[in-house]
Amino acid sequence: MPANKDSMVGIDIGTTKVITLIGSLNKNNVLKIDGHGIYPCKGIKKGLVVDINEATRSILKSVEMAEASTKYFIDQAYIGITGKHISFTNRWSDIAINSPGNIVRKSDVDRLMHIANKVNLSPQNEVIHTLIKQFVIDDEKGIVDPIGLTANKLAVELMAVYGYTPLINNVVNSLKAAKIDIEDIILEALASGEAVLTPEEKESGVILLDLGGGTTDVAIYKDKKMIFTYCLPVAGDLITNDISIGLNITFSKAEEIKKKYANVDYNFYDTLNKANMNDLIINRNKTALNIKLYNIVNVRVKELLNLIKEQVESCRLLHAAPCGLVITGGTSQLKGICALAESVFGLPVRPGLPLEVEGPLEVINDPIYSTSVGILKYAGQMEDYLDNKTAEKGKEVSFLDRFRNFISRIIKN
Repeated sequence: MPANKDSMVGIDIGTTKVITLIGSLNKNNVLKIDGHGIYPCKGIKKGLVVDINEATRSILKSVEMAEASTKYFIDQAYIGITGKHISFTNRWSDIAINSPGNIVRKSDVDRLMHIANKVNLSPQNEVIHTLIKQFVIDDEKGIVDPIGLTANKLAVELMAVYGYTPLINNVVNSLKAAKIDIEDIILEALASGEAVLTPEEKESGVILLDLGGGTTDVAIYKDKKMIFTYCLPVAGDLITNDISIGLNITFSKAEEIKKKYANVDYNFYDTLNKANMNDLIINRNKTALNIKLYNIVNVRVKELLNLIKEQVESCRLLHAAPCGLVITGGTSQLKGICALAESVFGLPVRPGLPLEVEGPLEVINDPIYSTSVGILKYAGQMEDYLDNKTAEKGKEVSFLDRFRNFISRIIKN
């Protein structure tokens, strides 16, 4: 049967898996996961479509599993997007306030936002989100809501997140081939932040790392806003590949060993000496192999963390994160990774699981679902916003309204 009118669908198309979640908001406005499907992904590498037929097949399988778990028919969804082609630019726009008494009105803000949203990009790039970082009244920065205040000049600082249009279209076409209409496209780093970060962390300053199979998404929040994002095309698959080469075994066997035995904890010897790898590798010295495995994984993960730290430091933002790091995604389950990250960044680190969500334990207690849960949280806020706008105007809200107004609402919450 068709999906409940109050249900929402989010699809996370990753390098290693496709996750489809069906959710709804309960009477307390808390997200509830009603159904889910997860299927190994083929046709995606480092967040990019490399085989549209395989990608479409993986999407269909995940969607079918979610449908079977709820008896709902899925024909539209919110989707996440990532990849090294994602970038951002900051821009300022301002207008003079000429109203009686120089009082800023809603029409002034709308006029300013209309100007600010005209981001000059090359024809091959398109805006995914425009995020309001701050309003400025005359020389007073950090204004959250300028309506009703007195000003001679009103300015806004925007962060425009954009991507390479052909690569975005490849993802879109994969969904179209699966007969799924796209409600909206969400930056995966933004979605993961919605799922695993607390309001206090967003306010004070925090670095989010979403370690997936093919990509690592980085987002920095400060004063409730995402102020920086970056996608590193390196993640769990590269660790698996190193294990495969270093131990001279197949990629699939290396992935199995990584999930079962890989450890970057400083106190690894006790753990390694208790491990039994004889069922996976025969006629080898177990202790020597365990130490070799530790060294392979430790070197690669430390390199990955240092690459991220260098990128953050190059933008002079390390000091902006007193709450430290929150690490989520499938690769965040690597034993000892939080302690290793603390030693690299010199900041506190905690693992990130979906917050304030109800549903099956295998979903809400597993960081591989963080992005898909975040997509649904975004969708829930979007649906609520559009319902309010429709009620206010008595008509449908345009797609442009989503880009122009929605993110500003999120960051004010």
